[in-house]
Amino acid sequence: MKKLVLLLMILSLLITTACWDMIDIEKRAYVLGVAIDLYPPNPKGREGDKSEARQEEEIPLEKTGLHNGRPEYALTVQIPILQKAQSSSFSGGGGDPESDATWQITQIGNSFISMNLEMATRTNLIPYYEHLQAIILSEDVARAGLKNVIDFFVRDPEMGRRVNIYVSHGEAKKVLDVNPRTEDYSSIYLSQIHRNTRKTSRMVEKAGLNKMLNNIDLGLDFILPAIQSTKDEIKSNGAAIFKKDKMVGWLDELELEAVKFILNRYNKGLITVTSSAMDNAIIALDIGKSKTKIKTSIENDLPRFDIDIEVSGSYAENTRVYTQGDQDIDLHKTLEKDFEKEIVSLCENTIKKMQEEYGVDIFEFKQLLRTREPAYWKEVKNKWEDLYPKIIVKVKARVKIDLIGLTS
Repeated sequence: MKKLVLLLMILSLLITTACWDMIDIEKRAYVLGVAIDLYPPNPKGREGDKSEARQEEEIPLEKTGLHNGRPEYALTVQIPILQKAQSSSFSGGGGDPESDATWQITQIGNSFISMNLEMATRTNLIPYYEHLQAIILSEDVARAGLKNVIDFFVRDPEMGRRVNIYVSHGEAKKVLDVNPRTEDYSSIYLSQIHRNTRKTSRMVEKAGLNKMLNNIDLGLDFILPAIQSTKDEIKSNGAAIFKKDKMVGWLDELELEAVKFILNRYNKGLITVTSSAMDNAIIALDIGKSKTKIKTSIENDLPRFDIDIEVSGSYAENTRVYTQGDQDIDLHKTLEKDFEKEIVSLCENTIKKMQEEYGVDIFEFKQLLRTREPAYWKEVKNKWEDLYPKIIVKVKARVKIDLIGLTS
């Protein structure tokens, strides 16, 4: 009987004991976005805005705290002001230009965990990163090297490895300061923009922290989404190019399309040409399917890559000319050749730029060579950096116009 009573007492203790480390949700500071800039920032022209007066008040707080040496970075976190978000939802939602739905806290330093702890001295809430939507790096930070800034985000157990990484043209903090028209929080707005990669290949798919770390650990070249911001908009604007962990340049949107063609990752998009067969009309092809195969071989002791791109799509639009009811098979064959030339030219120019200007292999040629020509790769792997600008790359494209759209 005594044993039964003792067992019941132990069970009751287990059932009634609360979590010792439980924190009420209203006491958490849910960090939605992180921006990292160099400190002090490079001298550039800045637009005046309403926040300048507030920044003058914040600067002394940003500079407080202990630093090991000269502060090198400015860390900004975006925290939602939940009370204002709730009142906004009752009034119809959307951004209110006269009321901030978030609080951007900036702290300078050279240790990110130290800066994070210093922020805790400036708010009555506890910073919490499990719902982090975006990490935004300025161009200056990206060019200085990712290894300098990612250690904190890798080690912190609250950080999700799928959080998306972006590189901004200009100051990263300004992206968090954006007041979107269709969303309360710029970090969520940014993370949702890339859902449109299903509609266009002029955007980078979500680039998570885990994938970026894998590329760095393997010594691979890669790209991250590039973004630009205004007062109330954020635009996906091509990609930032990385050689190992340091940014070396930019891809524009058309060059990004070429990369996706080559990597067989083209989803949907448009190719436009000016056709001499139709009085220099501008013709648009709405691409529905794209498939790429790459053949590897060795020619004159140099790697050769033959890229074969097959594309099919719909005749989507023409301008400068009226063609309703005036199209035939011969015209479509001519247009198909025009589109093929455009795709080949776009891919060849992008490959040449990567080889000669940046020396980066974002096309994964190295991985193909290593798996398909292992004996040759063993001979050249230690001199790949010198060999890469000399490799032979040939591009061929085949285009088929399946539909001509509705004309009546």
